[in-house]
Amino acid sequence: MKRRQLAAAVLSLCLIGSLAGCVGAEFNPTSNVQYPPWGDLVQVYDKAPPVAYLRIGMLNIHGGWTTTETEMIETLKSAAGRQGANAIVLLGGRQFVDRNMFGMPEYAMSAMAIRTVR
Repeated sequence: MKRRQLAAAVLSLCLIGSLAGCVGAEFNPTSNVQYPPWGDLVQVYDKAPPVAYLRIGMLNIHGGWTTTETEMIETLKSAAGRQGANAIVLLGGRQFVDRNMFGMPEYAMSAMAIRTVR
């Protein structure tokens, strides 16, 4: 009986994760240069900033129907900071991409991770 309960619990967690739309950012570097982590103070731009910068890589994120654009941006900022970026340039807002196996909408966002030069 315990096996069935464990299997049911695992299945429930998987379904909840699918419905909630867990968010994860994917980082694709643009070079082999690695930078030390920047931290939490990552700036957000809607277009390229008016200062010199180095392009570190591209970030892509996917989220479910309950994931807000603000949550997606915060995840992008966090992922960029871990890669040494001190800013991101958003490449559009949250975009509808598909529906999951339960018919719920899925969204994506992209950003360029940059390190401004002063």
